[in-house]
Amino acid sequence: MPDYRLFQKDHTLKAVNVVRQDQQDALTSEGYKKVWHEVHADNADAALLRYQQMRYEEENAAHSFATDSLISSLLSLISR
Repeated sequence: MPDYRLFQKDHTLKAVNVVRQDQQDALTSEGYKKVWHEVHADNADAALLRYQQMRYEEENAAHSFATDSLISSLLSLISR
């Protein structure tokens, strides 16, 4: 499975195979910034989708932790 690097400029994301240094250099010269070093995926579209999933999980991790902690505390109080 190939590896991809993800670049972003404004709201546009692009995935480039890590072996394509020429494409990475071209994006950088156009003002794109590297936002993710390596995503394992079958193709560029799958890499972009995987990146969006990881960002979603990252953004919701704190909320999920807080919810789990609250539920755990409530269950502990109920069981006493």
